[in-house]
Amino acid sequence: MQRLECVKVTRRAAMRALALATAGAALAACAPQTPSPAQVEPTKAEVKATEAATAAPAPAGGVVKLRYYVNADPTRNKWAQDVLIPDYKQAKPDVEVELIIVPWDEFDPKLTSMFAAGDLPEIWGNWGSTGYAEYALRGMCIYQQEYIDRDRDALQLDDFPKTALEGVTIQGKLVGLPIYNLGTYVYYNRDVFQNEGVAFPPSDWEDTSWTWDTLLEVATKLTKNYDDPATGQYGITTSLAFEDICWLFGADLWAPDVTKTSIAKTINFDKPDVIDAFQKVYDLVCKHKVAPDAAISSALSAAGDPFQAGKVGMILSAGWTFWGLKDAGGDFNWSVAALPHGPKGPAKASLYADPMLISAQTKLKDEAWGLVSFINAVENLRKFVVATWSEPSRLSLLPDFANLWPEDIRPDMMKALEGSWKYGEVTPWNRIAGYSQFYDTINNELSPAAGCDKTVAEVAPIIKQKVEEILAGLSF
Repeated sequence: MQRLECVKVTRRAAMRALALATAGAALAACAPQTPSPAQVEPTKAEVKATEAATAAPAPAGGVVKLRYYVNADPTRNKWAQDVLIPDYKQAKPDVEVELIIVPWDEFDPKLTSMFAAGDLPEIWGNWGSTGYAEYALRGMCIYQQEYIDRDRDALQLDDFPKTALEGVTIQGKLVGLPIYNLGTYVYYNRDVFQNEGVAFPPSDWEDTSWTWDTLLEVATKLTKNYDDPATGQYGITTSLAFEDICWLFGADLWAPDVTKTSIAKTINFDKPDVIDAFQKVYDLVCKHKVAPDAAISSALSAAGDPFQAGKVGMILSAGWTFWGLKDAGGDFNWSVAALPHGPKGPAKASLYADPMLISAQTKLKDEAWGLVSFINAVENLRKFVVATWSEPSRLSLLPDFANLWPEDIRPDMMKALEGSWKYGEVTPWNRIAGYSQFYDTINNELSPAAGCDKTVAEVAPIIKQKVEEILAGLSF
């Protein structure tokens, strides 16, 4: 589901835009689509009635066709077309892989229509507004646990971080293996820091000197001429999910067992530590004036990338920011650091670990697993990392990712990535069924607080009531 995505843009483009927004505007700018009527879950009777339309079994001879369903991400699709499909054709000449590309805003409606027709594509990624927990609980995708257990030695499962594997485990069973594992970090413009005589933030997640108060102090030193975008400089912008904000301060938006069951019934917007966490992030704009407000952000972005232009000192964001930085050029002087140390120890970072899913309707499950397991092999994931500049899901491939970047930032990058994986947890966005159906409600009701018109304490009771009403109506 991932995510803070905008309609009619890919996740990569949306996330890059969010990284340039303010703490408040970032949450208000983009959101998963509210499901349209076409996305309503088919009833069991409808599914049974359409089982006859399920894809035909593999023929005894000849070519087998596997449909691989994706959104319109140009980088990832180029990898599929230029690397994956040719490589798999060489390994399996009797299997043809057909790439089905749809716009992001059509991804889930079309997939749900195919589900209702009993004709889901054999393979798809977690690249719409719906998370893999919901796909699994709706009966759209299979649990791949049996296949993974059978092939665990060849798959070298110990090479995947335990946190990533836990994140793609739904109600005790793996729905797949992650093809990337995006962490959450502080990205910083080294030129801005050096020009202001401020020390770089640490990449060590256990550095107790790097706290939220320290980050705020640094952001204050980097900020000047706040009200004038033409001459102004700003200490920080943020692009954070709801859980990210809570985890920075040791709070939790959800009950402890929610990621075990994938079913949420309550949301902790009545908890003082949750309210305080959101207010602290919004106060970067509303109180401390170290992050640009929505109007200033708009003016800055109209002139180009504020981070690369030296208008912003730090970005607090997840691994999708790397996708934008790869196009920055060798002259841009930046690096990456740890999240600030939290009140209960190193901050818990949100991880985004998306698996490749296999249709529960297709008769070609074994053949589909053949392609999925091929993608997850060490050498093939290495090619994916290099082609897409995505943080790897395997520990052994961290150096391959780091080596894509300038040599002088690699040591800090490795330390920051390793810490994010060590102290991170896969976001509940994908692990709670129905998240896309209440995301907009949270986002919309938070807008007055994000825009500094109300406090979080004022809007929190409304959020709790409305979200829990939606949760009560969900059935999985």
